[in-house]
Amino acid sequence: MALIALVGASETLPDGGLRALVTVAGETLIERQAARLADVGVTHIAVVVAAVPADLIATCDRIQRRGIRVTPVRAAADLVAIVESDDRIILVADGLRASGTHYAAIAKPGSPAILVTGDTVLTQAFERIDATRRWGGLAAISPPMVAELAAMPGEWDMMLTLLRLAVQAGSRRLYCEPALFEQGEIAVVVDRPTAALIEQSSLQQVEYGGMGLGRSAIMMPIVRLAGPLLVRSARVARYMPYITALLWASVGLLAANGLAAAGALVALLGGLGLATMRFLAAFRAQSLTQDRVRNAIRTFALVLLGLFPWLLALAGPEHRMPPFSQAALAPCLAAIILLARTLYEDSGERRRFHWLLPDADQAWIMLVPALIFGFTPLMFAILPLLGLFQIMLWMRLARRPEAR
Repeated sequence: MALIALVGASETLPDGGLRALVTVAGETLIERQAARLADVGVTHIAVVVAAVPADLIATCDRIQRRGIRVTPVRAAADLVAIVESDDRIILVADGLRASGTHYAAIAKPGSPAILVTGDTVLTQAFERIDATRRWGGLAAISPPMVAELAAMPGEWDMMLTLLRLAVQAGSRRLYCEPALFEQGEIAVVVDRPTAALIEQSSLQQVEYGGMGLGRSAIMMPIVRLAGPLLVRSARVARYMPYITALLWASVGLLAANGLAAAGALVALLGGLGLATMRFLAAFRAQSLTQDRVRNAIRTFALVLLGLFPWLLALAGPEHRMPPFSQAALAPCLAAIILLARTLYEDSGERRRFHWLLPDADQAWIMLVPALIFGFTPLMFAILPLLGLFQIMLWMRLARRPEAR
C-alpha cells in the first residue's frame, strides 16, 4: 500500500502565472506542499495540470531530485493508471499553504477524510462543502472514487469532483478553526498580494527564540535584522547547511592547530549559521532530512565545545593532557547544556522562561574574551556553575502558577 498525493497545479493568477508557482518566503507553494507530503510518507505526487510550462517542469525536476516521483496528469484515466487498489490518495488544493500538522492529520490511516473549516470571510477561497462548512484544502480519498470519476462521461474538474465524491460517501470530517486562516497558518493563495501578506504575517508571528540565553538574546536578534532578505532567497536556505557545517569543521581544525581564539571567533559565526537555519525552518517547509542535518550540526558543535581544551592541548608541541580545570569542566559544561536542552524539549507546552537556559552560543560568547586575554581556566570553572544556576532558576520560575 502506497500513499499518493494528487496536487492541483492548473489554476492561474490574474497576471497569468500559476498559483502553484507563487513564491512565499523564497519557496514555491508546490515545493512546500511536496516537502510536507514527503514528511507524512508520500513518495509519488500526481500533479493536475492543464498545461506544463517550462517553470513548472523545472520545479517538478527539483522536487524529483529530493526523492519524490512526480507525474503530470490531465484526466482521471491518467490517475487510474498509477493508483493501485490498496493505495491511499491525498488531495491537495491548488495554491494551498498549510502546516505539517494538517498534513499529518489527513494522512493518518483510516477511512477517507476531509479537512473542513467554517464558512467565514477568511475562507471564501475554499470550496463550499455544505451550508456552514468549507473545504480546508486537504482530503484523503480511496481508489474506488478515482475509478468512479474515470467512468463518468464527459469532462469533469478532477479535484473538485473527487472532493464531491468524498463528501457524498460520508467521509470523516476533520475540523480546522477559522482563526488559523487569520493567522496565515493555512490559506489558499489566489494572487501575489495575498502571498506577500502571508509572508509578512509569518515574519511577525514566528517564534524567533527558542532554548538558550545566547541564541534568544544575541544570535536570533542579529539574524532577525536580516530576516526579510533571508527568507526571500532560496539560495540562502540551500547553502546555509553547507556553510554552517564548514564553519564548525573549521573550529575543530583551528583548535587542533592551537589557534584557540580564532576557533572561538569562528564558533560565533557557526552559532549565527545555526540560528539562521532555525530561522529559515520557521518559514520554509523543512524536510525531516533537513531537520536531522541541523540537529547533527548542533550536536557536533556541542561535542566540539566539550573537546575544545583537548584539541588545543594535543596541538601543543608536547601533546600533553590539558589542565584539569579545562579537561574535566569542558565536558561537564557540554553535559549541562545537553541537560538543559533535554529539560526544554521535555517541558512541552509548559515551556516558560526558556531564554534563561544555558546554551552553546552563550558559552562561546563568554569564552572568546577569556581566550584572548588569558583567563580561560577561570572561565571554564565559571561556565558550568553558571549553567547549573540558570537551570535551577528556570525550573523555579517555570513552576510558578502565573507562568503556566
